[in-house]
Amino acid sequence: MIRWLPLVLLACLVGHSTTAQTLAPSSVELARLVATYQLTYRPDSTQTTTRAEILYLLLGSTQSLFESRGKRADDSLLVTTQNIPFNQETAQLITTQMAALPHSRFSYTIYKTGVPRHLYYYDRIYPKHYRYEESAAPVWINTSATATIAGYTCQKATTTLGGRQWEAWFTREVPVSDGPYKFYGLPGLIVKVGDTRQNYVFELLRLVKPTAEYRIELPTKATTSTDRATFHKAKADYDRNAIEQMQVSGNIRFNTPAEAEDAKQRAHARAKSRNNPLELR
Repeated sequence: MIRWLPLVLLACLVGHSTTAQTLAPSSVELARLVATYQLTYRPDSTQTTTRAEILYLLLGSTQSLFESRGKRADDSLLVTTQNIPFNQETAQLITTQMAALPHSRFSYTIYKTGVPRHLYYYDRIYPKHYRYEESAAPVWINTSATATIAGYTCQKATTTLGGRQWEAWFTREVPVSDGPYKFYGLPGLIVKVGDTRQNYVFELLRLVKPTAEYRIELPTKATTSTDRATFHKAKADYDRNAIEQMQVSGNIRFNTPAEAEDAKQRAHARAKSRNNPLELR
């Protein structure tokens, strides 16, 4: 039997209270609009099978936050349990609650803030938290093509990002220069954006004024500051060897060598099938 989950959960809880260097200006805003997007994507470039996830874009006055529904649910659970004494009983409770949460393969949070605009990308490569910054917006080429998407009159624009060619549809009916993931810089909200091979497609499902309080709060501290290329290489390396690295750190244990080898083989197979990241370079 694999006996790692309670240890990982404990590390998550402790990790939320451990911080290091200041990495971004402290700022808090309340979301004025919440845009819900569906991402349809192909995790394996050798297969036609697609997956879908729900992600949220919280839009404030000067900044925004973008993350998956699963990531948001995980964070909410950690906040509600961070002051509970950690023991076997609470570990089981948290495990049960986490099993009921929406699953996500995307653990990042993206903040866009300030004038001039800056993008802050936060993610985790177990057990550390990482952050990198980008200041250059995508370079767009507007076209004359128009279409009605999600009930909005939209105009088409194209750009390149992460080694892919992208086509975006934005609407001037929502005068917010933002969109899902790292896409922004057009004269209106991006309603739909996808790469030309249709490996990743974000499409707006709904745009509403929130009835509850949604805070957009940039983290002021994180464990490791890095750059985009270094982070994505480190994450790919970890994904290929996750079981081995967790064994070294003591956060996963197996009863027999055969059980350990089986877990490694299954993890390697999963990593091999996830060969189609959004950013290729």
